[in-house]
Amino acid sequence: MNIADTRNQEIAQRYFKPFIEYFRNCQSVMEVASGKGCFLELLRDAKIKGTGIELDAALCQASRDKGLNVIEANFFEHLQQAAPGQFDGAFASHIVEHFAPAQVEQLFSLLAKVAKPGAILIVVTPNIANLRRAVGDFWRDPSHVRPYPIQALEKLLARNGWTMVEAKEYTDRAPSMKRSLLYGIRNLFLGRYWVGDDLYVVARRNA
Repeated sequence: MNIADTRNQEIAQRYFKPFIEYFRNCQSVMEVASGKGCFLELLRDAKIKGTGIELDAALCQASRDKGLNVIEANFFEHLQQAAPGQFDGAFASHIVEHFAPAQVEQLFSLLAKVAKPGAILIVVTPNIANLRRAVGDFWRDPSHVRPYPIQALEKLLARNGWTMVEAKEYTDRAPSMKRSLLYGIRNLFLGRYWVGDDLYVVARRNA
């Protein structure tokens, strides 16, 4: 692994690490679109069983080379065929923004099927309330379909077997004191637009 890869892995693990605490009491956690397996590594380090679903063959092999459990599949197709009640935790980071609402509803419905009653689900996505995200960052990725603010996620979850219990703006690195002051002044005069880069919601599977 070269220096750039190591640095990228360190950044990714710093980003994902706070979410591990939500899954401490879980026996089996599934990650949708597990990518390079950084979140799965953190689960393993915490002695939590994790299973990833990833379509990209090279990413799957890279994860398996690290001893991680990853299924190479389209997650919609895999979840449709999966047995119900397999997991008591699920994680979906930066994936919903790549799909239209009907597909996000399908994802939440399928996750509800494979989750046990009371299972926890965390969804992470860019925060469109952040002005920088709204005017540039979000739309630079041509695979992004639309943003999902907290209120939209809550409605889509509620229609598909989940109850949202927590929602927060999120950034993995706090701004400097100077930048925090600048953001505060901007927000005071222009509205609250310099906020967390991302947001996440925590939901529970209905009984």
